[in-house]
Amino acid sequence: MITKTIHASQAGARLDSNVETGGGTDDTAILQRILDSAVENGGLHLVMDGAALITGLRIHSNSTIECLNRRCGFFQAAHSDCALLINANPSAGALLDRDITLLGGTYNQDCRNQAHHVPPEVHYTKAERIVVAISFFGVENLLVRDVTVRDQRTFAFLITNWLKVTMENIRLELPGFIHGGNQDGIHVQGPGRFLVLRNIQGRTGDDFIALNGDEECNGEKGWFHPCGTVGPLSDVLVDTLMVDDAAQVVRILSRESLLDRITIRNVSGNYRSFGFYLSAWDYKSRGMQGNFGSILIENVDLRQTKADYTYTEPFLFRISGRHRNLTLKDIQYNDPADDRYVIHIEGVTDVPELGDTPADVESLVIENLHIQDLGDTAQARPYIKASGRVRRMVVRNSEIFCAKNKGAVFIATDGPFAKIDHLTMHNLTTENLGELVSDPGKKIGRIDSGDSQVP
Repeated sequence: MITKTIHASQAGARLDSNVETGGGTDDTAILQRILDSAVENGGLHLVMDGAALITGLRIHSNSTIECLNRRCGFFQAAHSDCALLINANPSAGALLDRDITLLGGTYNQDCRNQAHHVPPEVHYTKAERIVVAISFFGVENLLVRDVTVRDQRTFAFLITNWLKVTMENIRLELPGFIHGGNQDGIHVQGPGRFLVLRNIQGRTGDDFIALNGDEECNGEKGWFHPCGTVGPLSDVLVDTLMVDDAAQVVRILSRESLLDRITIRNVSGNYRSFGFYLSAWDYKSRGMQGNFGSILIENVDLRQTKADYTYTEPFLFRISGRHRNLTLKDIQYNDPADDRYVIHIEGVTDVPELGDTPADVESLVIENLHIQDLGDTAQARPYIKASGRVRRMVVRNSEIFCAKNKGAVFIATDGPFAKIDHLTMHNLTTENLGELVSDPGKKIGRIDSGDSQVP
């Protein structure tokens, strides 16, 4: 069967809107009739050759929406308070929608004229759903390429219960930043396997990328949407993130579901509050300590701007929960704007922002870490703080260059949960470093330095 191609302008859509400023005639009804024809015809290729004002659209299996250029696409009508685009058969169980493709164009949600959640009268954790720009629940073979999402009310993309998803050349634009608005970029929850995110650029007001296997809120698993799911994530590649003053860059969250075989590489740009948070986030309330398998993060060069929230201290990397093996490789840390941690291995304290879920890491490898501090910013915190447990920690082929001796400490243990069973340091070069290792409570069992062993 040959998929039918329909140009929106030739099918009766007015296309008299603008993807940046909106206005025009509501084309929802005619565009939805076109999209629904995919069911009868066995597929559809809708070509958007202009900009349409819509409330919200549903896309079926075997369907492609192609926008001819960035000026083509969709602008969401004020107070629509729903997803701009969602799969036609959202499901928390079977994968009911397959072979969906979005190519090109701009999807503008007009965030300041949409509700954060529905119904708006209740707290968002008790709402039926939050208002995201593009959402897929129960989908297989999803391709999104060359798409711009602009002014999302909460998440630009929310994807749960999926198999084989590829998203490439995605631009996230957020001129309508709303402080505390949960304006994530790509937010993915489980269960899911085989995910590729490649060349994602732009700005968000919260997590730029969230790989949150089983995020809940106050015990509610489906609080994002009635068909929202949680579960394991595996076989994930994130390659090339370029952030423009994003609030937070990457969050990887597990309470009990396994997150395994995850590679994140080539991350650059400016960020405000945190770079990478590997978060379990539920130890104190329910004793869940996370379940992280093999994770590799490499080639990172992020520069700080001003942190803009208070629920945690700023950091480049923060690690909590149980980890099988974690590798951080080729990490650049240049001219810090404050004395945030480069790596914080989390413990537990009575102050939530200082620690909630203790880390328990089987193997942590830090390779080719380059710290170059040529400024006058004080460095009261250690660059690496171990407040949780690491059984085997290897730091190799790394440099710490400070223009002035600020008394900075490279690795420090702190707190009742702190424990490094075996620390190996090899081929480290330092200049104007106050102290290489600070271990006042004797929390490190054994230190190997080069060919020497230090008891």
